[in-house]
Amino acid sequence: MKMLMIVFRESIAQQIHALLKTHGVTAFTELQNVSGRGETGPTLHFSLSAGANRVILAAIPEQLAYQVIEGLTRYRNEQVQQQGEDAFPLHVFVLPCEQVI
Repeated sequence: MKMLMIVFRESIAQQIHALLKTHGVTAFTELQNVSGRGETGPTLHFSLSAGANRVILAAIPEQLAYQVIEGLTRYRNEQVQQQGEDAFPLHVFVLPCEQVI
C-alpha cells in the first residue's frame, strides 16, 4: 500500500478530482485552504481563494498508486507545455503506508 500526498492549487481541484475518479480512487482525505511556499511562490491566505492550496491524502494499492502518478504526471506535463513555463502548482509525494487500526 502507498500513501499519495497530492498538493495542488484550488484552481485545478476539479481536474484533480476527475483524474482520481477516472482511476477509481474513491476514498481519500482532503484538506482545503492550505497555505505554504514553494517553487510556484507563496499561496494566498484567503478562504477558498483560487491561490490557496489543497492536499489530498490517498492510501491505495501500490499498482494503482503508480497509475495515478502516471496520470497526474501526464496532466502536469500537458499544462506545462500549454503555459510554456516549468513551474506548475501540482506536486505528488509517495509514502509507504501500513494500516494499523
